[in-house]
Amino acid sequence: MLTWLIPLIVLAVVATAVTAKLVVRTSAPEGGWFLDLTRSAGSLSVIGTMFAVMLAFVILFALQSFQRAREGASIEAIALTEMNSVATILPPPAGDRLRGDLVCYARAVIGDEWPAMRDGRTSDVTEDWVDRLRVDFAATTPGDARQEAAYGQWFDQEAQRRDGRRERLAEAEPTLPAPLWFALGAGAFLTLSYMVIQADPRESKFIQALPIACVSALITAGLLVVFFLDRPYAGDHGSIAPVEMTRTLARIDVGVQAPCDERGDPR
Repeated sequence: MLTWLIPLIVLAVVATAVTAKLVVRTSAPEGGWFLDLTRSAGSLSVIGTMFAVMLAFVILFALQSFQRAREGASIEAIALTEMNSVATILPPPAGDRLRGDLVCYARAVIGDEWPAMRDGRTSDVTEDWVDRLRVDFAATTPGDARQEAAYGQWFDQEAQRRDGRRERLAEAEPTLPAPLWFALGAGAFLTLSYMVIQADPRESKFIQALPIACVSALITAGLLVVFFLDRPYAGDHGSIAPVEMTRTLARIDVGVQAPCDERGDPR
């Protein structure tokens, strides 16, 4: 969702809710339709509280998903830096090939996989470099104790890279199920509808419009926050960008003959 659309959506919902209440106000009887205002206010309090609690839990769940995506990207980038350090210890030309593969992997993540994640997809180019890393490492033979230690450390860092990427990709698709969105939508609609039918012509238009305007703005903003957090790679302002992987690429792409172009495509 484009960032500039957010205030327009909030204003549209607020305008619709306020208009609906003022229209209903014109046909409402003196004192409103509720004979017991205390019971009416209590019912609205129950409905609003239930919706607020549900929205709070959903925001917390979506925020945790967003954080997992960010942490996965960070873990992957750090592991790639460590794998490059290990590759510098391994004997040439195998170590040099691995360093080139790591640079191409980072380029593919940044240039191809990140845009693909916006559509909930993975990158075939990145997968090809994962396979290339596996093949080139299997062809490596350590020559001394230092290289053997580095050889063993590679497996640990490769596991970190794999887990980080898996966690990053797992959050590429929206995690909130459709029934949950339906429940949120129903809760928002019922809360605002109940406020609309509480219209009372005895009060001024401003006093009638102010409460529902505030509530509708908060409800809409909350739902938009959930929508944003559930799509961490949407490319909007505040979305997760490949910042950590870009920093890693700047560190490891030094004096390396990478067998790929700037986007990660093999040459």
